[in-house]
Amino acid sequence: MVTSIGKGGTLKLKAGQEQVKFWCVPDLDNLELLHATYITHAFARHTHETFAIGVIEQGAAAFDRRGATHIASTGNVVAINPGEAHACHTVIEKGYTYRMMYPSVALLQQVTSEITGRQQDLPSFSTPIIQDEQLTQLVCNLHITLETSTCQLERESSLSWSLAQLIKRHADEHLVLRRVGRERQAVRQAKEYLEAHYADNVSLEKLANIANLSPFHLTRVFCHEVGLPPHVYLTQVRILRAKKLLSQGWAIAQVALETGFAHQSHLNRHFKRLVGITPRQYKIMSKNVQDR
Repeated sequence: MVTSIGKGGTLKLKAGQEQVKFWCVPDLDNLELLHATYITHAFARHTHETFAIGVIEQGAAAFDRRGATHIASTGNVVAINPGEAHACHTVIEKGYTYRMMYPSVALLQQVTSEITGRQQDLPSFSTPIIQDEQLTQLVCNLHITLETSTCQLERESSLSWSLAQLIKRHADEHLVLRRVGRERQAVRQAKEYLEAHYADNVSLEKLANIANLSPFHLTRVFCHEVGLPPHVYLTQVRILRAKKLLSQGWAIAQVALETGFAHQSHLNRHFKRLVGITPRQYKIMSKNVQDR
């Protein structure tokens, strides 16, 4: 077995074809995450203090719970309640690959209350296996975001939104969402703050406090008014500022730092996705236009 400790305390294990990556996100209430491939490993019967929520990426796994065996296959969402005894093992020769996260009881209760705008009890899930293609994509994208993104607003927004969709669609209790009104002033305040502080690693909680709304409700009304979630709008603002600096001849690496991107490759990826060309290509084209 090969063991290595990566950046940020990430634990990586390799044993034959089995691989495990485990890490923790301190700024999200020490949220623990797991990305693993298991072929022969079997989890003994156990419980979690937290929820266990994830997606089967490949293969199939069996979850033994409440005297029944539930098979989770590729594309299924897994949701285990805190304190619920269960065991897990492979059911096919090639094993399974899955992404799991372990959000706290407090976090799920907070999101549940934000959905309705009033205090709610802890949600529960009567079945551990959920078939919902849209939710699968949301949870998978969230897990990847928490693995790769350094943008606090993106990570918090994605976490809040994904957990809310899980609760709203599949929790045992039927919840009625708080109505989305025309909170235009709140959205305007949030936009103005992002436009003035685009280089900062803005948190969703900070933005919600400025708008005087809950984090989840801010995300909903922001999407309703702007057509984009707050973190996507922030990226767009950063790209617009980057274009201006590039046209003025700034070095690309300097532009990345000046506009709030983690590094040059981070800027490159978002720039190409939104503008259609790389920062270097844009800089060259801008210079050619100015030289005419």
